[in-house]
Amino acid sequence: MQLKEIKTIIKEEVESLAAAKLRSFDEDIFFKSGLIDSLGMLSLIIFLEQRFNVEIDAFYNDRKAVSSVNKLARMIKAKLKSKGN
Repeated sequence: MQLKEIKTIIKEEVESLAAAKLRSFDEDIFFKSGLIDSLGMLSLIIFLEQRFNVEIDAFYNDRKAVSSVNKLARMIKAKLKSKGN
């Protein structure tokens, strides 16, 4: 799966959870913007795990590493690549 496809899927889910439009793939979705709260983030992680068949630590140590669509997409792409997808 291409990185662009992954970004689009994540963006659509974030916008659905937030009931708001993202300005960019680099926009902070969790901390500064307050688009989604911790429960929304957990919902997003569950969605991503099911959609991409990957495991994401819900209590990710470096939350800034999962704070934008671009960062989440790169992490998922890496996980898919390590699985041979």
